[in-house]
Amino acid sequence: MTIHDVFDGARFLTETMNTLSANQIYLTVGDDFDEYARLVSQGRPEQPLGPPFDPKKQFLPSARGFWVVGRNPQGQVVHTQAMRLLDLCDQTLARYMSARFGDFPPGGAGIDMDGSWFRPGPGAKRITGRAVYHGEMWLKDDPIYRGRGLIDVLARFAFLTSMLNWQPDFVFGFMLRPIARRGLAEREGYMHSDPYCLSWKIEGKNKPMDCNMVWMGLEDIRHVIHIPAEEIAA
Repeated sequence: MTIHDVFDGARFLTETMNTLSANQIYLTVGDDFDEYARLVSQGRPEQPLGPPFDPKKQFLPSARGFWVVGRNPQGQVVHTQAMRLLDLCDQTLARYMSARFGDFPPGGAGIDMDGSWFRPGPGAKRITGRAVYHGEMWLKDDPIYRGRGLIDVLARFAFLTSMLNWQPDFVFGFMLRPIARRGLAEREGYMHSDPYCLSWKIEGKNKPMDCNMVWMGLEDIRHVIHIPAEEIAA
């Protein structure tokens, strides 16, 4: 990461937080996932904590993960997201996820692992080195926040924070296909999407949860963070 990345990243991070404050979202960032689990349980009961960020199910040292919680002026939780660093070294994400995709199921759903699968797309075969998993994205279903471009700004905050902390080679996540196809992947800033990479068989249901893998390289992140904050939230 260059000195320009550090300077620009810090400046854009401040701009992003000012944009969110102007829209009545005040952020807290932490790396204690026991605390995050408590915050989710109390402030986001409709969406249980996802296993990839559950300290009872994953080893989550402070240097390898962080969470973001947004509150309204009354102190109520209205937003969450989290990121986790995977140091793949020279192993591809395709190989890693083929063996470990069962560590990344959605929260609150009974998963039939025998009927679930991961099939790597071209992105997973390309991703290696320091890869950051991005998940837990949630914004309260409230007209004060929805439909105003705030998801875009919130994702940008996470990308900036991960870049300044870890200088990742790649960022990736999984998104339900119907949501991704409605434009959420692009709104969050993801520049690449591999369709039908992950499918979860839900116990007692015939229709699986099919997901796209969304991802970006470092050059993509640099491009996204240089988009003016007012353009993102427009």
